[in-house]
Formats: sequence, structure tokens, C-alpha cells
Amino acid sequence: MNEKLMDFIKNQGIVWKIPIASALSWELAEWAGSKHPYLAPLTVILSIQLTVDKSIQFAWQRVLGTIAGVLFTVLITPFIGINGWSIGLFLFVAALFVTCLNVNHAIFVQVALSILMVMYFQSKMPSYPLDRIRDTIIGAIVAIVIHLLLFPPDSVNKARNKLDQLANHLSNQFTNTALWIKEGCPSHTAHALQKSLFQELHQATTELDKAEQSLRYNPFGTKKRDTMKQLTRQMQLLRSGYSNLADMIRVFAKWSESGSFTKENQQIWNDHVSELAKLVKEWNNGLGESGTSSSTSKVSAMQMKVPVDMKNYLYPAALYMNSEQVTQDFQSPTKSR
Repeated sequence: MNEKLMDFIKNQGIVWKIPIASALSWELAEWAGSKHPYLAPLTVILSIQLTVDKSIQFAWQRVLGTIAGVLFTVLITPFIGINGWSIGLFLFVAALFVTCLNVNHAIFVQVALSILMVMYFQSKMPSYPLDRIRDTIIGAIVAIVIHLLLFPPDSVNKARNKLDQLANHLSNQFTNTALWIKEGCPSHTAHALQKSLFQELHQATTELDKAEQSLRYNPFGTKKRDTMKQLTRQMQLLRSGYSNLADMIRVFAKWSESGSFTKENQQIWNDHVSELAKLVKEWNNGLGESGTSSSTSKVSAMQMKVPVDMKNYLYPAALYMNSEQVTQDFQSPTKSR
């Protein structure tokens, strides 16, 4: 029961952080003399995001936009009436100003909201402009402090699981490629093989980015940062593996189209690519075991070295293949813009 409760506290922070931070910010706003304390928990609710990085980003954008919007409105409102046209004019001027400063769109949204709310409430409640600035700052600070210090969101384990899935997917793709080679590398399935490669790679890259962001402002994440460095190195290897496999699929397709891809070659490369699939799987299984390697991997690596009589032609052949691909890509007809 206690273990489940701790898992809930660690993994479902938004569920309990928002209520606690909202209640605390309301009390602090009232203690500070606010007559509109709901503005503080409103900022809390908007500021607590899935990662601390995004929470901090939104919090300062809201504070900056609120201060700018309130000051702009307070200075101009006494000289202009409040109606639909004046509100539209204020928002237009604010939009031009923000555009000239090349400010983030999120800040403009907060400026616009503050202009609208202050214009409406200021005549009825003179304390509203000051309350809005003060309570927004209180809510932003409370949200960040609680999100940062109480079980900050951690996506490292999720990223590790995603990389494990990615490595297994790469191993399976080598196996599928080996079967494709055995069938003679039919061209109509080559594109499908390459497409499925990069879908999984994109998802894993996104998950790794989220994990890095979650640790950026985590004061207790030293060990997890070391883990992230390891995961980043593993990701680099997997990217290289995906890129190499994509190139291999393209070469096999070209070789098959040339008519010189014999049954003997099919069998040789079916065996080689199958061994690569095993190598990736063994690498993934041995990530937690330093120095782990298998005799099968070493033997297959020896077998897949370039024959001596081909070494002089290896690099030119690879360059010609890549040059031909670039030429075909950029000579293909494109739609006029």
C-alpha cells in the first residue's frame, strides 16, 4: 500500500501539486492584502506543466505579460473611454508593440488578457491592477517552488524504456531486412522498411528531449544527469544504426534492380544482416553489464570485414552511390511555388 502511494506521489504530481499550490497561493495572496486572491491560484493552475522547464517558461511569460499589460492599461485608460472599440484599439496597439519587440506569442496573450481584464475591472475595483500583478507573482513563485522541490517530474525512466524499445525495434528491423534480402529485395517494400525505421526513432528522440528538460532545473538530479549522459550516448549509437540500415536498404534495392544480385549474394547478406540483428540485441541486453560481449558477435564482425581485394573500391563506390542519390532527388520534377 505504501509503495503504491509513493508511486502515485512521484508519478502523478500534477494531481496533488495543483491543489496544494493553489490553496497556499490563495492564502498568501490574502495575507498580502489582495481583494482578488483567486488570481494567484489561477496562475498556479496555468503554470504547473508536465516539466519544470515548461513551468518556469510559462510562469515568467505570464508574470512579464501581466506586468506589461497592467502598466500599459493603467497609463492609457484615464484618457479613453471603455467600450468595444477602445478595447480593440488597445489590443491592436499592444499587438503592434509586441510584434516590433519580436516577443514570444505567449507573452502577447498574457498582455492581451491583462489589458482586457484591467480595462473592465479597474473602474469598479480600483485595487484590481495592483492585485493582478502581485497575485500573479505570488502564484508563479508558489507553483515553481512546489513543482521544483516536491518530487519534480522525472522522465528518465520513461526515456530509458523508450530507448530499450528503440533498440529492440532496430534489431527487429535488421531481421526484417534480412528476410527482405532473402526474398530478393523487392522494390515495392523498400520504402515501407525505411519509413518504419524513422517513426520509432522520432518518438524516442522526443522522449529523450523531454527527459533532459525535466532535469534542467532539478536540484536533486545529479545521479539522473549521469544516467541521461549514458542514454544520450546510447541514442547516438542507435541513430547511427538506423542511418546505416537505411543506407543499406537503399543499396540493396539498387543492387537488386541492377539484376546482378545473385542468389549467392542474397544468402551471404541475409546471413550478415541477421548477425547484425543479433549484435544489436546483444548490445541492448548487455547495457547493464559492463564489458559484456558474445563470441557470436566477434565472429560475425570478423566475417563482415571488407575483403582485401575490394578495399580500393569501397570508398569511391559509396561516394558514387550517395552522389547518384542526391542527383536523383534534386533532378526530380517539383511543383512550382
